[in-house]
Amino acid sequence: MKLEAVDVRPLKAAIGQASSIPAAAAEVAQLFDGWSVPGRQAFVVINPIGAVICQAELPRMPLSEARAALRLKHRDFKNYYLDLTERGASDNQLQKTQSTKMELLVGAAPREDVLWYRNVLLTGKVRPVTIELSAHTIVNGLLTTDPELCRNEAVLLLDLGTHTTSMNFLWHNRLLFTHVMQFGSQQITEYLAEKFRLELPVAETAGQMTDPAQSLMAASISPLARELRWSIDFFDRQHACRVSRAFACGSIVWSAKTLANLGHEAGIQIEAWNCLQRLDTTQTRGDHAQLAAIAPELAAAVGAALARL
Repeated sequence: MKLEAVDVRPLKAAIGQASSIPAAAAEVAQLFDGWSVPGRQAFVVINPIGAVICQAELPRMPLSEARAALRLKHRDFKNYYLDLTERGASDNQLQKTQSTKMELLVGAAPREDVLWYRNVLLTGKVRPVTIELSAHTIVNGLLTTDPELCRNEAVLLLDLGTHTTSMNFLWHNRLLFTHVMQFGSQQITEYLAEKFRLELPVAETAGQMTDPAQSLMAASISPLARELRWSIDFFDRQHACRVSRAFACGSIVWSAKTLANLGHEAGIQIEAWNCLQRLDTTQTRGDHAQLAAIAPELAAAVGAALARL
């Protein structure tokens, strides 16, 4: 698979508010106007605040019936959009179909959140072929690109988003435990803005500039570090194993010092996950050095693309 081009830009419109749909749609339309996308259609990945991801086992059935079964079994999913992918102990398709049970990777998001994104896309004259959850696609991406690692070692994959952080624990090529914390880069930005008395756009880059900023950055991520340490200890006790590798992707992985501080506070070395390592980027338009730097931010989109293979 080849990576043709990359365009990273913040969405300025307020997410989730009905009144902001026209402004958000205009931003999306402007993005697509600069691309030659056949039919203005796209596979879309979103990261709503209320999203969760988990593993489920059901008797073998069509995925449409599996969604209904999960909503019946888990009442909390009644008003949720469900994104399902079958995962088996073996990648052999014949063995999967002959099995009487199916293991599912389940991504769930509040229906009203998904509809907001869908309305933005349609208003911007973009047809979403699929709408998937980032917490879902990054796990699928790691399992696809490095199955040997996930089979032989207990691996932690962090998705550090704008408003949430998902902590995904994989072992024996399966997602065994996920914990989602309502904490992301927005909280860090607001903390720095308050301490430095900066406007939010300036605070977003303050953590990359000065030593005092780095000190405050360490303080700002301490709630996340404590929750991460608790999650690791919980997983180790529940599965009688030890997490040996930890990777991170998402919006705050641009700062190596921030990642190092988080790992130090949580007691585990965290590596930035280069999701592009299995893609051909030789013909990608743009600055390749910058591309390598922002690779962790592209994990959700790359995971969605890999699922098409």
